[in-house]
Amino acid sequence: MSNQRLQKLIAMHQEQPDDTFLVYAIGMEHLGAGELHAAKDFFLQTIQIDQGYTAAYYQLGIILNRMEHQNEALTYLEKGYKLAQHKKDLKTMNEFRSLIDEISF
Repeated sequence: MSNQRLQKLIAMHQEQPDDTFLVYAIGMEHLGAGELHAAKDFFLQTIQIDQGYTAAYYQLGIILNRMEHQNEALTYLEKGYKLAQHKKDLKTMNEFRSLIDEISF
């Protein structure tokens, strides 16, 4: 993780705390550094700001699966799948379905 990049994102986030993309981007920086708990917190915050941000549900599914919380991972993945389905986003639906199937077996 680029500490400088993360610091810039955090500074921007302090000025724009409800900017969904900034919160998500900070989560991705933490995820890239293997900081699963911090990443999880930022993805949960992303969903609090925008419940329709499907990418955050997907990342939560990945993180929770890595943390061996498969049931919780599946809960978020199913929610994300339903959002993608509602948007008729077939590509995203397929990505969610693949991960759901992988975790379920």
